[in-house]
Amino acid sequence: MRRAESITSAWHTRRAGFSVIEVLLAATVFGFLTVAVVGALIYGRASSSESGNHNRAMALAEEGLEAVRNIRDANFSNLTDSSPTFGLVQSGGVWTLSGTSDTTGIFTRTVTLSSADSKHKDVTVTVSWGSHQVSVTGQMSDWMAQITGPIMMAYSKTTTVPYYRTWDGSAWSSEAAAQTVTGNVNYIVLKSARTRTEAILGTQTSTGAIFVQVWNGSSWGAPTQVGTGPTTTRSFDLAYEKNSDEALVVYGSGADFAYRTWNGTSLSGATSVTTPPTTGTVNWMELRQNPLAASNDIAMLMLDANSDVYGMLWTGSAWSTMGTATAWETSAASATKKTIDIDYEQLSGKAMFMWGTSTSGTQRYRTWNGTTLTAATALSISTEGGVPEWIQLAARPNSNEIMLGVQDAGADLNTRKWSGSAWDTVTQHPEHSSATENIASRNFDIVWETYPGNAGKAWLLWGDGASVTQRQWSGTAWGTASVISGTDDTSFIRLRADSASGAVFAGVYQNATSAVGARDINERHLLNGGATWSAKNTIWGGSTGSDPVFFRIDIATP
Repeated sequence: MRRAESITSAWHTRRAGFSVIEVLLAATVFGFLTVAVVGALIYGRASSSESGNHNRAMALAEEGLEAVRNIRDANFSNLTDSSPTFGLVQSGGVWTLSGTSDTTGIFTRTVTLSSADSKHKDVTVTVSWGSHQVSVTGQMSDWMAQITGPIMMAYSKTTTVPYYRTWDGSAWSSEAAAQTVTGNVNYIVLKSARTRTEAILGTQTSTGAIFVQVWNGSSWGAPTQVGTGPTTTRSFDLAYEKNSDEALVVYGSGADFAYRTWNGTSLSGATSVTTPPTTGTVNWMELRQNPLAASNDIAMLMLDANSDVYGMLWTGSAWSTMGTATAWETSAASATKKTIDIDYEQLSGKAMFMWGTSTSGTQRYRTWNGTTLTAATALSISTEGGVPEWIQLAARPNSNEIMLGVQDAGADLNTRKWSGSAWDTVTQHPEHSSATENIASRNFDIVWETYPGNAGKAWLLWGDGASVTQRQWSGTAWGTASVISGTDDTSFIRLRADSASGAVFAGVYQNATSAVGARDINERHLLNGGATWSAKNTIWGGSTGSDPVFFRIDIATP
């Protein structure tokens, strides 16, 4: 019994020893676990806090970008380039750019703005705290600004290359070349799109070849020859439909004509129109866009080699005779000079067709109101000393008034104004000149002001045998004629006005009889409603060709 008790006692002693070791081991393990758990909790809490700060910073950055968008929506002009940064302030629910930064708690926010171009701003919103920061970026567009074609000038140096320049609001760009065509360029027609950064250029050359090419905002596409016509008259024209902004290209095809359309992407195939009752080769074509926003109508007037005149209407998909299937005139003033023109009353959308007759001092006109073509009516101008060979119509913006300019075979220059229902008289329009530069070329042009403060005013410029003379229409009468300083003998003038800025541009083709050093193509302009033309800006230093100088310069405004 004593031995058994001894064994039992020893077992208990050993068991007690193991328990102490186990307890110590367990305590040690527990300590490690406690430290790990506490460390994990502390680290997790710190990580969670930093993650929360990051999320709050991103929310502030996104809020900043949305605030800049709201500022843009109020007026794009509110977004000016930062120097170096802006802060954001909200008051009355309206965000504004203020100071160089703004703070929310531990966070500091900055906005950086820079111009990508005239209609876009690059935006970066940065939020920083401690040694951390986050950023978001975006681009704000002037969504209220209408995307339009360029203000562009195209001109010929009497080579196979048409040249062009663009206007940036204060100056013309450096000269650049469009695509080469076949033959030396005699005639240029240039038009700008209304809703696309696009221009379309038509040329007719010394070989009679007619080409069109399209500018996409940075480069010209390959030219397409659409036809071949005479070498010394312009047997084509082009115009954009107002509503669709698709372009129509029309060109003579013998005694008939053909057309193609441009939809902003591709040029359609040719379609011939054989209904015109004209009998000779088409020498001149004129197109004009109906200005009403919902319309795709384009009016057309043509003159052939037999002095026949005839008009038709493009309705956006087909040609209409407007109810008259016989020639409007069979003895026009000239078969080789542009004795035809068209324009539209800008409020009513009524078309005015005008042409010169073989009777001295007499031109005829018809109007189309969308349903009725009036009979041909004579307009006689007693001060015309010959048949009216060069005719130009100019429609006044936001009005039904149209100004007529006529240069006759006696080198006289006269004007008349259409009120929307009748022509005024010689009382308002004393003859401007009885000795224009020559009768071989169209020596004049007319344009109405588009600057708001000059509404109702118009400009007439012409070559007077030694220089360029200007005269301004006040709304009721012509002002005093005066010579534009620095001008010389001039055979062709092209006037255009920009409807957005009110700038007025004059392209001047001085002829070969000008003084040495002045035989060039030059440009002058009026800005901000001014009445003094800018100094001469030589577009090309010449030498220019002898008369006729054709139409070797054009200016397009959207």
